[in-house]
Amino acid sequence: MEQLIETGKRTIKYLCLVQIFLFTAFAQTTPSPIHCQTSSTPLQVRAEGLTERLGDILLQCSSSNSGTVFNANLTVFLPVNVTNRVDAGNTTHDAVVLVDLGSGPIPTPVAGQISGNNIAFNGISYTVPASGTFSIRISNVRAAMNQLGYTSANPVAVSASLSSTLAIDQAQLIVGYSQPGMRASMGSAQISCYGSPTPDTFDMPSLFAAGTALASTRITEGFASAFEARTTGLDNGTRFLVKYSGFPSTTHLYIPDVVAGSGALQPTSGGDLNLPQMVGQYQPGSGALVLVRVQGADATGAGGFAVSPPQGAGPVTLSSVSEVTLTNGSGYAVYEVAAANPAMQEAVQFPTFILLPRFTPPTVADATVSLAPVSNVTTASTTAPVPRFANVNTISDCTLYGDCPVPLAPKLFLNASPIKMSAVAAGGALTSPAGSFSVHNDGGGTLTWNTSIIYQQGSGWLVFDTPSGTNDATVKVTVDTKSLSAGIYQATVIVNAGTAGSQSVPVTLTVTAPTPPPPPAAPPVSVTQVLSAASLQAAPLVPGSLSTLMGTHFSGKNVAVTFDGVAASLLYASDTQINLQVPASLGAKTTASLVVTVDGVSSTAQTVPLAVAWPAVFPHGVFNQDNSENTAAAAGKVGDILQIFATGIPKVATVSAQIGGRKDLIPVYAGEAPTAPGVQQINVAVPDGVTGPATVVVCATTGGQQYCSPGYTITLR
Repeated sequence: MEQLIETGKRTIKYLCLVQIFLFTAFAQTTPSPIHCQTSSTPLQVRAEGLTERLGDILLQCSSSNSGTVFNANLTVFLPVNVTNRVDAGNTTHDAVVLVDLGSGPIPTPVAGQISGNNIAFNGISYTVPASGTFSIRISNVRAAMNQLGYTSANPVAVSASLSSTLAIDQAQLIVGYSQPGMRASMGSAQISCYGSPTPDTFDMPSLFAAGTALASTRITEGFASAFEARTTGLDNGTRFLVKYSGFPSTTHLYIPDVVAGSGALQPTSGGDLNLPQMVGQYQPGSGALVLVRVQGADATGAGGFAVSPPQGAGPVTLSSVSEVTLTNGSGYAVYEVAAANPAMQEAVQFPTFILLPRFTPPTVADATVSLAPVSNVTTASTTAPVPRFANVNTISDCTLYGDCPVPLAPKLFLNASPIKMSAVAAGGALTSPAGSFSVHNDGGGTLTWNTSIIYQQGSGWLVFDTPSGTNDATVKVTVDTKSLSAGIYQATVIVNAGTAGSQSVPVTLTVTAPTPPPPPAAPPVSVTQVLSAASLQAAPLVPGSLSTLMGTHFSGKNVAVTFDGVAASLLYASDTQINLQVPASLGAKTTASLVVTVDGVSSTAQTVPLAVAWPAVFPHGVFNQDNSENTAAAAGKVGDILQIFATGIPKVATVSAQIGGRKDLIPVYAGEAPTAPGVQQINVAVPDGVTGPATVVVCATTGGQQYCSPGYTITLR
């Protein structure tokens, strides 16, 4: 049969240089008489950690003003989030400030206020002791170290910058050294078609004796103290999440309930890594590394029941095992450090016993191990477990023991699902997230790969940010729709790695038609002048008479003019001029609100004056008796009937005329001009004694008041 469990391969990324900025803020108006020396106690921190405790920062201060009260606010600013446990107000009592006035450090009641990547301690107030010396210590600040990246195999100094209104001797401090907290390796097992034997009794000695197939997991501290048992302020000790997948449905897995580490009387070992096969023996109280399986933990490694190290007066043999529950061939188990020696870099390994019936088809299963609980909560939280860790690849510890496997040839693995995207045609934008797939070297050596495309519809519309490369990469897939119209387009992306294999990813692109541009905004309608249609001068308008409006953007399919909401009759309309008849229904009103509306766009309403009468004679509006226009070349004579055309005369008015010096001439006709609404016609005889150029004035009397037109020059002979 094929190999059942592949040797685990892990690639560690290490931390970049950490910069932590600590500053104190004070309301200061005068220089402080207090002088402080700063120092720190660096701690080793786990690069995978999301709640790693940083080293203490100490201010040792002296003052010549004993008996005075000093007040301080301290803030620690980090390049990553502060992640101490908080309450609903984002305050914490987990991180503390301690003040030592000479009789030992005393925790202050000041809670830390966390906001993203900083924690503030505001309102520290104490009296300077008689000795004039005291110290301030910031302790137990936790941070999401994994946010800095996981890029260096060597310890990286964690620097801090301290700023204070108290005079300090140095600003730069080292508060920690970051490096991976765990390394691990996985053994492998080959099981023949005859299956793996099942013992009569399920414990480690019986499983070893029966020859049951096994594969071991070895876990090594990245540095001494990386593995720790539960202490005050922690939800649990360091945990390890072991995940199994790909097993046949008939598989049963068993693992030890308690595992003795490298410092125990006899370390637990399956015999397939660097130690011979052994059932673990542990001396209670020795403080050596021991793992206890956690019952009831969830799939992230959180929760479950508390654990404790083996108890008793003498050595304890750790022979018990229990089954790992598998669902569809997958399952998990959680171990927790119940005891560990912080002064020694320790390791631990345990076998996974694999029980399979005879003639099981060949299969490849997998197991992984990671620090736990695994979490994506990278901010201070009220509920997330402390400690917790990012889900990162684990570096192999085989180089520490000289048992690394022979390098493998490169092997292409494509982590991809069918890509479905949508976009707008004719060069429009994506309307869905961009697609992507990951290329991974699942073997050894160097994997060189490139991409090609087979288009089922169209061509040239797929775009890769990384069309070729070596080893691992994530390829972002976008589209260019310049040459595409609406429709559904399909293509197949092929990743070719030569002898390391090739794999493909189907792509479906749904292209929609671009949204038509909005119609251009209608130009604003504006009325600039309201005139008498006869005199073309600004004058009050007379209901029933004619008016001329001057302005802009009067042209349109639907043009309307209203006075107080009453529509006027339009006689002529161009882009800059409208001739209209003022609604007669306005009656005796003295003003009206004028609005011009063109294709739904209205002008700003403006108030225009109204009058009961305001006569004006039209240009070229005087004709002789023979119907010729009265001009210098065609003069009238005494006794002829002149025809005068005017507007602004109401029907009820009494009309009279003046020609030259002769006033109050009674027209032979005064009324509406035939076929010309809003135009009045006045027929009046030229009186005796009037010759040469003369001025004609038309008057209308209504309501006891006379209204006369401007003078109009005529020619008489």
